[in-house]
Amino acid sequence: MPAQTQVLELLIRGAAAGVFVLLGLTLIQGSRAPSRLAGALFCLAAAAHTLTQTGAAFQSLGPAMAPIWVLSVMGAGLFWAFALELFGDHARLSPWRFLPATVLLAIGVAATAAPPAAARVLWLLQNLAGAALLLHVLFVTWAGWRADLVETRRRLRGPLLGVAALYALIVVSVQSAELFSHPASQLSLLAAVSLLAMSMAGGIVFLRADALLFGPGAIRQPARQVDPQDQHLLGRLSEALDAQEVWRLEGLTIGGLADRIVAPEHHLRRLINEGLGYRNFVAFINERRIAAAKAMLADPAQARTTVASVAFEVGFGSLGPFNRAFREATGQTPTTWRKAAQVGWSIPQAD
Repeated sequence: MPAQTQVLELLIRGAAAGVFVLLGLTLIQGSRAPSRLAGALFCLAAAAHTLTQTGAAFQSLGPAMAPIWVLSVMGAGLFWAFALELFGDHARLSPWRFLPATVLLAIGVAATAAPPAAARVLWLLQNLAGAALLLHVLFVTWAGWRADLVETRRRLRGPLLGVAALYALIVVSVQSAELFSHPASQLSLLAAVSLLAMSMAGGIVFLRADALLFGPGAIRQPARQVDPQDQHLLGRLSEALDAQEVWRLEGLTIGGLADRIVAPEHHLRRLINEGLGYRNFVAFINERRIAAAKAMLADPAQARTTVASVAFEVGFGSLGPFNRAFREATGQTPTTWRKAAQVGWSIPQAD
């Protein structure tokens, strides 16, 4: 690579790293919502990954090299954690969310200690694992589009899919070429430009939509007063939920609910999000399902009813999603909650 091109790439990567660090610091200045904490870690990892690709400049960082390298290797796993928190509206940040990042780090550490031939295979495995995490992010982002009630966030899902896929393709191409061929100089510069563009785009989006993107770390936020013109719609919604208990229907979608109460889907979205304070339709429905499940599990008359039967009764299609939703809401498994309730123990409530 010509000297001028190397200097240009160094400057671009330095600028991108600086923007990522500023974004991370800005994120942690707000609330302690899980999406903010995971986002700050990802921003630091992105800055670290940018710096580790600067060659001699990275080598001159001295003692700072080790933590920067660790963050860089964990980058794909931290992006996965951030994306799931950003679009998931979880009440708490589970340590398990960082398991993929830890696995990536373990593979990276093993690669540094392995002979050259084995190291190349391990680094390729690390790249493929990162790509698999990205594919999962793309799937989750796309699959959750209809249930997302925050309109600004819904509009961001498409661009996120495109940007993430493009950047991942560039990074995997560069790193794979460097492992099994000659250093990909031109692709390396392209990756640096992509990093700078991504960091700047992220900064612009964050500044314009901070409060809408990064929720309060709960399934519900402070609700506004329901618009008078939506009072009739609110009445039909309450009738469907309270009297008809449509939330017990497996696979209920917001489109299906809108059809049942004869309302435009976008009006129903606005009512549930702005009027009632919910950011996600699944969380909105699951709140009622979990409340009903807790009542069943605490009822001595239903002590012989299996947890799976309770899950199906309240509208879950399988036991796995029920267990995850119940733990998210209460911090306990359904079985543990039932045992505590039936012996009169104090049961911790959700935050």
